[in-house]
Amino acid sequence: MNERVVIKSEDIVGVIQRTLNEVDTRLVEHGIRVALLVSGMLKVDGGFTEKERQDICILSVLHDIGAYKTEEIDRLVQFETHDVWEHSIYGYLFLRYLSPLDEWAEGVLYHHVPYEKIPNTREEIKKTAQMINLADRLEIFSRSARSEMSSKQMWEAAEEYLRKRPKGQFSEEILQCFFDAQKQYAVFDRLKEENIDFHEVFPTVRLTKEERVKYLKMMTYAIDFRSQHTVTHTITTTNISEYCARYMGVPEDRIEYIRYGAMLHDLGKIGIPVEILEYPGKLSAQAMNIMRTHVDITEKILNGAAAEDVTRIALRHHEKIDGSGYPKGLTGKDMTLDEEIVAVSDIVSALIGTRSYKSAFSKERTVKIIEKMAEEGKLNPQIVSVMKEHFDEIIDKVADSCAPILQNYYGIQSEYRRLLVKFL
Repeated sequence: MNERVVIKSEDIVGVIQRTLNEVDTRLVEHGIRVALLVSGMLKVDGGFTEKERQDICILSVLHDIGAYKTEEIDRLVQFETHDVWEHSIYGYLFLRYLSPLDEWAEGVLYHHVPYEKIPNTREEIKKTAQMINLADRLEIFSRSARSEMSSKQMWEAAEEYLRKRPKGQFSEEILQCFFDAQKQYAVFDRLKEENIDFHEVFPTVRLTKEERVKYLKMMTYAIDFRSQHTVTHTITTTNISEYCARYMGVPEDRIEYIRYGAMLHDLGKIGIPVEILEYPGKLSAQAMNIMRTHVDITEKILNGAAAEDVTRIALRHHEKIDGSGYPKGLTGKDMTLDEEIVAVSDIVSALIGTRSYKSAFSKERTVKIIEKMAEEGKLNPQIVSVMKEHFDEIIDKVADSCAPILQNYYGIQSEYRRLLVKFL
């Protein structure tokens, strides 16, 4: 099987964009416009390879990703804000530990720091931080002027704004780089355009298989890291699905599809309010209806980006073989074995995991529940039998897979607090 059919390089940024748009469209739109300005400066600078320019442009799109955790979105879309460290630190840690952009993550940490106050670090990081800083301020500055001024008037206002900046906020090199980028590519003028797509900013995205997987995992972490109760749910579901499939003798090419489908199955939960995700008790009918829309949101996010089999696996993890599941009420004749494996694995993952309203269920209680569901005709009894027979081996392997994720999670929380004390 050619792995590239699972999800292509050019589709990854679209998945990221649509995922984060479910939280707030303003930050993604802002990030792409910042990346547009940065891309022009990178071309003028000439000191970066094409791969480095690609990574820095993606970094620019994600430079405010920390706000999805720290709930600073409303403040960040204001013209001037003084509380910048929380989202800068969390964004830096998130990108450093959970993305393929770890080499450039410091650029996000310092993207609100004046040039003269950036600590001693690599010159490429200083440039990256300065480019994002300048582009960030100019994009916010341009917002109120887009509909009221001509391109010429906007540019004159931007020049005046930059002249009035405190000495030392931007390096002379980066300022000149921006002016040259405007002269050669008219990047600032393009901010008047209503819709800018990332592929206009960087037309050809080339990612390795490892990078594509890391970006997809990064988006699942953006969801799971919202709560300590959900931090390992996706990786647990993915691993249970994979190991169960192996014990059932599923071929390797299909196991790869199962792995991707399970990895993406809860992507849409990023669009569900945290108060519903973490409600400490049984949800009301209205809240449950909202919760169930996460499958529709996942479908909207994927938007044909992943292989059809992978998408179906992701979208059918709440279906039951008796037709009592959702969103489509499918029956066993409509579902593949691969889809049914992930559906059972998701239930097991939820049962053995903690939630705000429950502790982890024991092996005995978990097995009893899924056996009862199989007897009622809701779950495939063959899958449940294999799950029961190999439960200990599967859960031991899952625990090994989750250990690094938990270590990262608690390490990020600890380092976040340490850096917050250091910089505030």
